[in-house]
Formats: sequence, C-alpha cells, structure tokens
Amino acid sequence: MKNKPNPGKINRRRLLQQASAAIAAPLLPGSVSAAEVINHPFTTQGLNGCQLLPGARFYVGIDNKGLWPNLTKLPNGEIAAAIYNHPSHGYGDNSDVELWISNDGGITWTFRSKLSSHAEEPQGIRMNHAVGLNADDHLVALVSGYRRGQKLPMLKLQRCISKDHGKTWDRQLLGIDIVPHGDIFKLPNGHLVCPAYRKLDDRPGHFRASVIFSNDGGKTWGNEQVTVDDVNESHLIRRLDGTWLAVGRTKCRDRMDSALPHGSGEIFIKSTDEGKTWSEPKLISPQGQENAHILELKDGRLLCSFTSRIPGLFGVVMRMSSDGGATWSLPVVLISTPARDWHKTDCGYPSSIQLEDGSIVTAYYFGPKRPEWAAYGLPWHQRYHMGIAKWDLSVWPDSAPMKKQNQ
Repeated sequence: MKNKPNPGKINRRRLLQQASAAIAAPLLPGSVSAAEVINHPFTTQGLNGCQLLPGARFYVGIDNKGLWPNLTKLPNGEIAAAIYNHPSHGYGDNSDVELWISNDGGITWTFRSKLSSHAEEPQGIRMNHAVGLNADDHLVALVSGYRRGQKLPMLKLQRCISKDHGKTWDRQLLGIDIVPHGDIFKLPNGHLVCPAYRKLDDRPGHFRASVIFSNDGGKTWGNEQVTVDDVNESHLIRRLDGTWLAVGRTKCRDRMDSALPHGSGEIFIKSTDEGKTWSEPKLISPQGQENAHILELKDGRLLCSFTSRIPGLFGVVMRMSSDGGATWSLPVVLISTPARDWHKTDCGYPSSIQLEDGSIVTAYYFGPKRPEWAAYGLPWHQRYHMGIAKWDLSVWPDSAPMKKQNQ
C-alpha cells in the first residue's frame, strides 16, 4: 500500500470515457406500494422526464430546508437526520444544523432540536457537519461554517454531544481549523474517527482530506491523519473485517465551460492499517457525479450513492459492489430530473441506512437555488426539501452487471 496517493493521474479523457456509464442503466416507470396514511409516496407517472427507481417509494421528509442530510440510527429505534435549516446553498444569515427524527422508518419527520449554535458570530452560518454515535450511544456532531455571506475565515469548529437522543446538546468550540464531513464512526477501542478536509495554504485551490480522532467520547479532537491529497469532501466507513474504505470528491481540473460543477469524479480507496496508508485511488464516477456516501450492507455488499449533476441527469445514482470495491455495478438511477443547469438546480448529497428488516432509507435534497427558479426544482415539489427514498434490494435491477474498474 502507498501513503498519500495522488489522484492527479486521472485525466479528462478517462472521465469522458466513463461518462456514458452514468446513464447506462435506463429505468422505466413502475408501480409503487400503496400510500401510507400520513405521507403519501409519489407514483412514477407523468413526471416530465424524471426517473424514479421502480419499486421504491419517495417522500418529502422535511420541507423548505433539509440540505446535506446525514442519517443516524439511534439505539431506541428512531432515525435521526442532521440537516441544514435554511432553503439555500448555505447562505442563510443566522442559520444552523438541526436534528429531525423519524419514528416510522423514515416516512414522517418531526423537529427535535437545533443541533449547533453560533453565539460568537450572530449572523453566522453553521452548515458543514459530521455526525455519529460514541461508545455510550450518545450523539456526537462536529459542525463548522462561514461568516455572513460565506465570508472567510470560517467559524471555529464546534463539537456537540447529546446524551438524550438529540433533545439537548453540550457544545464547545474547538481550536481546529478543519471542515467535517460525513459520518463519525467508532473503533473497537471506543475511540472516534471523523472525516474532514482543509484548504492548503501553500497550494491555493487545493485541498487535503484527512481524519481526526477523539479518545474521550467526542469531547476533544485532534491527531489529524492525512487520507489523500487533492480531495475535499470524503466519506469513510470501517467494515466489519476492520478495513477502512473511503470515497472522495477530487479536485476539479476542467470546468468544461462551467457545464459541470465541483470535482473531477469520485475516487475509491481503502486502508488495512486504520488509515495510516491508503491504496491507489480508483475513479468510480465521471465528472459531475460526486459527493458520494458508502454503506456496508448486512449481506456484505457495498452500496455507493452519488450526487449526479450531469446535464440531463440531476439527482442520485447508485452503484453496488460485492467484492469489497474491486468491481462495481453500472450506475442505477434512484431519482433524477432532466435539469441541465447546476447554477439553478441544486440536489444530491445522499445518505443511506439499512433498517433491521433489510430495507434501505436514502435521504437526499432537491431544490431551486432561488425561489424565482422554482421551475428548475422537482416538478412535484418546487422548494428546497429533504427527500426520502425507501427501497429494498429486491428492486435492484438485474440489468446492472458488475464492471471491472479500468484504472
């Protein structure tokens, strides 16, 4: 294994060659389950060119907010969703991360608490967050953000701990200049790991993904350990066999006339020594499909869900691996709209959990970036919202064969 791999070997031609795979698994309208009493799922008929995974059920979980959802299964059976509480892409004065709760498997949601605070900056914006459970099953969150208008320097990192399933929070500012992202996870010794990233002062426009550790249940954090250069938002998991897996958004090298946003595709890496060294990166998505979430399913397979902002395919696509990430299925669309302009349509950042009955709950968000651009949102809900898809593995298309990564 090699330390600090550099995804710079990924070139534009390779990205374009893989782009066709992003729409290689067409999905046709299909039936859905009967509507639940309170929150009715959508059907797949007459949706102006949108695609929904046949057999899945779709809900508006949280209206007029809900960006960057992060799902956590609580020990009492509830599902917690940490979300940004303003209907914008992080531009709400005096905005924070909230905690919402579902008691019915993700169908309906109720507000529980404001997770973060920013008394030190009254018009501040707390939005970047990572969430998980410590060894005592207490909720632990790290939250950063910006000053008004997303001005720099960023707000100090805030750690938030709740011992009552998110009803109340103990908060403290930390002297760590880092941006948290993804899920906080436990090690066998009870220590916590949080994925994060930072800008490199000596290399303008470049980022470095890393992890930080806590050995006291999330109260204090430090011992930053580099994951990979030229990657910002990464999502990490620790498999049952102890292997660490990570997916990360690479640095954008060609904006392609601004038609595609953000990075140059999502990379996949793994570590067998608790994140000290990492494998060479594999590109598992084309440019325009990034901000991924990875989940180990009960049967050992890996589910990777991506934000898709490829023109004509805005939403969430998924890939599956049954061999630890050596091969991946062709992309399968969970939800998409034929939007073409990422300046007007905002979407993605999926987060998935698997329930005890084997079903999967995937949260994501959609919305027009301005109220006057409502027509650029989803046709059935033209405001920012956290959407929910409930599905199970029986609906995974047989037409999504495994493909060896050509890296």
